[in-house]
Amino acid sequence: MSASNFAKWHGIERSEIPWGPTIDEDKCVGCGLCVVTCSEKRNVFGFDEKEKKAVVVNPDNCMVGCNNCQVACLWNAISFPSVAGVKDAVRKLMDEGQIKKELELKLGAGYQAITKS
Repeated sequence: MSASNFAKWHGIERSEIPWGPTIDEDKCVGCGLCVVTCSEKRNVFGFDEKEKKAVVVNPDNCMVGCNNCQVACLWNAISFPSVAGVKDAVRKLMDEGQIKKELELKLGAGYQAITKS
């Protein structure tokens, strides 16, 4: 997928949402797990072969709210901003009715929701 696929999140410019990983170079051992974990579609990370360390190359490709790389990092070398910025963005979406519109579209398109009777 190209970076343009990730340019917006529910209609908000992705660059306006303060979410993406930061690598502490002193803690990073260069194992590459973050590169592998996030390389399937989003390619947030690259690998500096000279320094033998992971680097963040496409922070705005990071799925808003995702922190799988941080959870997987055994050396606690990856951090993220506070989720407060994400929650502010979600509040804006809710207030503007954007999420309700997206849900109605999804349900109208035959989305198979699992419901309890």
